[in-house]
Amino acid sequence: MDADLHIHTSVSDGCLTPAEAVRVAQSINLKAIAITDHDTMDGVEEALEEGKKLNIEVIPGVELSTDYGRKEVHLLGYYVNSSHKNFHTLLERLKESRHKRVTNIVKKLNGLGCKVDVREVMKLAGENGAVGRPHIARVLTEKGYVKDVQDAFDKFIGINAPAYVERYKLIPHDVIKMVIKAGGVPVLAHPGLIKDDDLIMQLIKEGLKGIEVYHPEHSYEDERKYQTLAFSHKLLITGGSDCHGIDRMTGSEMGSVTIPMYHVERLKEVAKQIKEKDMKKGI
Repeated sequence: MDADLHIHTSVSDGCLTPAEAVRVAQSINLKAIAITDHDTMDGVEEALEEGKKLNIEVIPGVELSTDYGRKEVHLLGYYVNSSHKNFHTLLERLKESRHKRVTNIVKKLNGLGCKVDVREVMKLAGENGAVGRPHIARVLTEKGYVKDVQDAFDKFIGINAPAYVERYKLIPHDVIKMVIKAGGVPVLAHPGLIKDDDLIMQLIKEGLKGIEVYHPEHSYEDERKYQTLAFSHKLLITGGSDCHGIDRMTGSEMGSVTIPMYHVERLKEVAKQIKEKDMKKGI
């Protein structure tokens, strides 16, 4: 049995609750999954509890969006201690910035004639959810202003669209350091979408521990390239479906991209090493 280490839930922009995600994992015979919601770890505890009931290994994770020049770089953090003071502060800051951004986008939409209430968007995201543009897109679709989620991004809320508002900016180097300080393992998500080898080499110098070799938007050539890079620089290899459930403009089904469990064991070993190193520093 294999593992899917890139899954989003309804706590961010996915459609399955954390518990539902675990149940789906069991139904397709996965051994382990990682919950990697955008900018939040609020769904991890629910998934862990369901995992214990169903004998599915749940890896706590998060996906953080950063900016490197004009490129958007996504970093996955595995086995992060979300209660670590500085990391917890970061997640709270990101939650606040998401609310502020959504409020400003809704104001712009209203100015463009799209009557959207921010409370409608927040309701979709849930009380503690990481609210974002996909939730706004769903409201616009439900109200008939656009035909689907992709249309909403194209016409209103995508980059360079009239209601677009920039998000809170994070720097990859800072996030890598914060993930490690919180006992986690920083991994570069879907490098094939970045297509910048110089950037990847810089991230490795800054402490990157792994690379997502297997992703639904990676070609066979991408997989071979990043597997070779991982071997050359002694990086962890991860992979996953980037599953968001149904009702998404892009994405794939859970389990469509998996990795063997020995990669998970190696990931756990590195997480343990990071935590032990941090403990020694504290002595």
